[in-house]
Order: sequence, then structure tokens, then C-alpha cells
Amino acid sequence: MSSPLFQPHHRPSRRRVGGFCLLLCGLSLLMGCSTKTQHQWLTVFFDGVPPLGGPTNAPAIPVRPSPSALTNAPPPVAVVPLMPKEVTHPPFGQRNCTACHESQFSNSMRGKPGEACFSCHKELQKNFLAGRIKHQPVDEGDCKACHNPHHSPNKKLLQKPVPALCLTCHDNPLDAGKVKHQAVESGECLECHAPHSTNFKGLLKQSVKDTCLGCHDDLIGTKKIVHQPVGDGDCLECHTPHAGKIKGLLKKPVKDTCLGCHDDLISKKKYVHQPVADGGCLECHNPHAGKIKGLLKKTVKETCAGCHDDVPSKTAKVVHQPVGDGDCTACHNPHATNQKAMVRKSPPALCWECHDNFLVQAKFKHDVVEDCTGCHKPHQSSETHLLAKNILQLCGDCHEDKDLKAVKAHAGTGGRVCTVCHDPHTGRDKYLLKPGKETPAAK
Repeated sequence: MSSPLFQPHHRPSRRRVGGFCLLLCGLSLLMGCSTKTQHQWLTVFFDGVPPLGGPTNAPAIPVRPSPSALTNAPPPVAVVPLMPKEVTHPPFGQRNCTACHESQFSNSMRGKPGEACFSCHKELQKNFLAGRIKHQPVDEGDCKACHNPHHSPNKKLLQKPVPALCLTCHDNPLDAGKVKHQAVESGECLECHAPHSTNFKGLLKQSVKDTCLGCHDDLIGTKKIVHQPVGDGDCLECHTPHAGKIKGLLKKPVKDTCLGCHDDLISKKKYVHQPVADGGCLECHNPHAGKIKGLLKKTVKETCAGCHDDVPSKTAKVVHQPVGDGDCTACHNPHATNQKAMVRKSPPALCWECHDNFLVQAKFKHDVVEDCTGCHKPHQSSETHLLAKNILQLCGDCHEDKDLKAVKAHAGTGGRVCTVCHDPHTGRDKYLLKPGKETPAAK
């Protein structure tokens, strides 16, 4: 038996040799044939050959550039593929790692924290250094706390969209109450606040006054009388800027808010005007600005008539001049006082502010003269001189008819008006007789 090592080699079959020769001939023919002929030959030897002019999945064969083109062409820039709509940091997109890192193989940043960012963002650094109040992450150079250094689906390469980004450090201000500032509820934190640095407290972009007036420009407008806190820009003395529990974003109820400055309006006064006691300050006053003195929403006359619509009465024949002029506060304190009927002073001192004080040099005076409202109506009357009643009835309330008839001088005077002979206020005679009517004793 012969050893396998010495067995003769198998020769290739004639069929294989013939097929190989046929393939060589076909390829030779393809080199000199037209495109159409080449396509016909290819379909003989291969399956899946696409039709002429049809689409193809094959990648395009790159064309080798000429040596001169290679010499003058700029080096290719490698671009990092991103997700759709993503924002890329230019150095990262260009694979220029050393623009920020110590080397392309290191995660360490160049320089101290923040220096790598400021090496490109010069204007940002200038503005940051100019601001007295700085956002803590920026001041610590922790730019990555808010920004993604490579790419992000958010503007400015933010880690999260605003306000979600702000709420990673700050408590949600909307949790403070059911009344919410629209700008805050809309998530527009950066409409009011600067993200890096500023010269205004609370990282505001502008002063409190300018910030608020940016939207609420109608609060002052062209109004000539401005509430002092509003004029000074102290909006946050009364309002909370984000959210609260009281209508109008007030920090306290209206009454407490107003009395925080105007505590002398009530103080320890005995009588308090009901709207004031109820805290209805805004029923009469505009809290920001107005065109009427005292920040009233309407004139004094219209304001008072809103509740006291019976003063003056439409049937009144005689109206007290201050009432007719609508000058109610000439006699009344609109907030609180120690006098009944909310008057500024008790009669007759109140009356002397307009009427001459005829009691100063009077020798004799009527017993009731110091109580002006005992005989006169302060607002309106159907009698002359604002008398409370017909003069005969008025005098008869104190002077009984039997006493009057007992006086001899009254004989034959029945039905005549008392003031024909008597002065109702003062006189030189103890019976207050007018000049020419005096008794012999008076003369």
C-alpha cells in the first residue's frame, strides 16, 4: 500500500478550465464594448444588475483629485454628526478639543474654571465683570451647571429649557400661592432676570421700576398725580413679583398694605368711616396714579355721592355752598375722626372756618348759638338760611306760646316772624332785640 504523502495531485477538470477562460474572454470583450453591450454581458454572468438609467444603491465611486488640486485644497474639517435641530458648540463640531481642553485626550479644562469659556466669549466676560451682582454658578466658573459644552437641543446650549433649568436650583416660586404673575407662569424668567451678572438686586436686568413698567406702562402713563412708592419704583413694597395668595399679588390685604404707611388715618380715632374700617380703600382711591388730587378715582362730589346719593336732595330748595360745590371734605374727614358725623371739628369751630365768629365781641348770645346744627341743616333745606324747620316752629320748640303771650311787647304780634325784632344769634340787649327795637333799659 502506498503512503498518502506520495499520492499523485488531482488535476482541475476541463469544465472548470473552460469556464475560467470564458470569463476572461467576456471581461476582455467588455473593455472594448459600448455601455449597452457591457450591460448585456453583465446580465449574463451576474444576477441583480440594475437596468440602464435606473436607481442604484451602490455608493458613488470617488474621483481621485489631481495632484495640483490636492496641493491647493484646504485640509478637510471633520464634522460631528448631530441629532436633528440640535445646537452644537463650534469647537466641538470641528473636533477642536484643545480649544477648551488641555489636550484631545484629557477631560481637564484649560486654565481655571470659566477661563476656557471666557477665552472666546470676550464680550460676555466684559459684561460679567462689569456687573456688581453675579449669578453664583458663573462667579464660581461652573458654566456647565447651565450649559452643555458640546451640543444641546436647547438654545444657548442650555442643559434644560427655561424655566426647568432655573428650577434645578431655585424653588418653584409659583408654589407660593394661587395668584400667579403671568410672566412667571409663562416661564419667561429671562424677561426680567439676567443669567450672568447685573447691577440690580435680584439679578434684574433693569431697576424694579423699569422692569415693571416694561409691561405695566399704563399704570402711570400721562397721569399727573403718582403715588409716591410707585414714583420711587418701590413696587415690591406692596407686591410680590412671582406668586401670592392675595388678589393683585399684594403681600398683605389692602387695608394692611395701606395702613403700613398711612397709619395716621385711623390711629386711635373714635369714629372710622365704614369703607375705611372695611378695608375698601380701592373703592375710592387709585393705588398707582390718577388725575384727581388724593388719587381719587372720581371727584370728591362723585365719590361721596356714590354712597350718599341723597346729599343734596333733588327736592332741596336751599343747598349749603360747600355741598353744592362738591367740597365735602371742607367739613368732613373721609377716613376717621373723634367727632360725630365724621366732621373735622365740632360746631361752632367748624362753622367759623367760613363764617365770621360773631360770638367774640357779643355782649349777649342766644343760649343755643354754639350748636349750629340745632337750628340749621348742614347740607340742604327747604327753608331759608338752611333752617331745620319753619322759623315759627323752630322757635316754638324752645319758647312755648304761653310764655310768649305773657310778654306785653308781644301783644298784637301773633303770626309775625321772631327775627323781625330779635337777632337769632347775639345782641346788645339781653333779649337779643335788634337796633331800633331795644327796650328803654337797653338804650
